[in-house]
Amino acid sequence: MKPLFLSRLVLALLLVALAGYGAFCFQVAETESAIVTRFGRPVRVLTDPGLGWKLPWPVESVVRMDARLQLLEGRLSEALTADKRNVILPFFVVWRIEDPLAWLRSTQGNVIGFQANLDGVVTSARNAALGRHPFDQLVSVRPGEVRLADIEAEITAAVARPVRETFGVRVELVGINQLALPAANTPFMFDRMRAERAQFAAAFRAEGQREAEEIRTAVEVEKTKLLAEARQYADQQRGEAEAKAARITADAYRQDPELFRFLREIEALRVVAGRNVTLIADDRTPPFHLLRPTANAPATAK
Repeated sequence: MKPLFLSRLVLALLLVALAGYGAFCFQVAETESAIVTRFGRPVRVLTDPGLGWKLPWPVESVVRMDARLQLLEGRLSEALTADKRNVILPFFVVWRIEDPLAWLRSTQGNVIGFQANLDGVVTSARNAALGRHPFDQLVSVRPGEVRLADIEAEITAAVARPVRETFGVRVELVGINQLALPAANTPFMFDRMRAERAQFAAAFRAEGQREAEEIRTAVEVEKTKLLAEARQYADQQRGEAEAKAARITADAYRQDPELFRFLREIEALRVVAGRNVTLIADDRTPPFHLLRPTANAPATAK
């Protein structure tokens, strides 16, 4: 009987210990924060993981909250840009509980209700930010004109402080998921894109024509320069050749003056007496004396 009694005693002590542990102790995980409340009023805030203690319920109880980053997807709604264009700009919010006590007091731990409030605050900030930017800064064929990152930063800055002070929540990021247009604005968007593409095409054509004209001008200048250099070289070579020919001719004529005279008379006669020409001249006058029958006859030996 004694061993049975001891085993039952040990079991009873274990049950009492477990009951005491459940009544007086609790565990805080790494991903959460906890607040100990006494009769509904907060008395201690635990943000570090580990073992905590409390008085048994209903004197004290533990309210747990997720300390990790959480994501809110904003609802779809239209907004106006600075140039009065309707756009649909869905957003997301990354947030975390930074002040558990302020969170509990403002939301009573109701995450769904807080997300509804946060959605309204961010929607108002988004609409205000869009009202300061034209449609061109949301979508454009010129990447440098798009200001979506600046708009996200403006929205984040606008909601971070009031949400922190009111709810004890830190807004890490407000981002834009996508850009959509109402059905009525779609034709306008397409027309605008066509007009911008036409402007780009006209600019490219004008640039191409300008470059082509510059190339043609440069080629024409180079052509004129090359032709002038070629003419100069040809004239120089022709002049040198004529001078050389004249020297050779002069040397030949100096060696035989009679031959020089005879050739000059033949040349003069060729110029004066062409085909079908009738001349009346004294055949004793050079160079017409060459036309006499005996002019070219060989001399007889004396």
